[in-house]
Amino acid sequence: MAEIGAAAKLSRATPSYFFRSKEDLYRAVLGRAFEETAELINTADFGADGFEEAMTKAVSNYLDFLASRPSFVRLVVRECLDGGRYLERLPEHLAAIAKGMSAFDKGRRRLRGRIDARHLLLSGISLCWFPIVARPLTADLGLHPESKAFLPERKKQVIELLLYGALTSR
Repeated sequence: MAEIGAAAKLSRATPSYFFRSKEDLYRAVLGRAFEETAELINTADFGADGFEEAMTKAVSNYLDFLASRPSFVRLVVRECLDGGRYLERLPEHLAAIAKGMSAFDKGRRRLRGRIDARHLLLSGISLCWFPIVARPLTADLGLHPESKAFLPERKKQVIELLLYGALTSR
């Protein structure tokens, strides 16, 4: 904790004052990131904007978020590979999931009958995360996430895949 305080240019005791342990600090960092993702969902109103517009806005904002915070993806993937004990019952994680499901439920009438909103949300997250997690494969495909062209192209592809596969008609 003293090293964390020093790295943050705080007194050595400050992190210990606010967090009882490194684990509590770690959960707070994860929680804050999930609060930010939940806010992204709030910016896209699936009930008022129309499903296509809201999906486009949500995916675009989410990919911008991930591009600006690549360590978030690595942190969550590492946590999942380690069993996810710090993600389990994390209130902010549960709230982000609940907001995502609520948003999709508002647009439920537009989804094809067999589309499960939970799987749609999981597919959207996966489509956004995979190029970040699998950088060697992404590079072998001739795609470069650090290039300026990648993010707009990825947004277009993810939005098209989600909308084409999920909606009853377009």
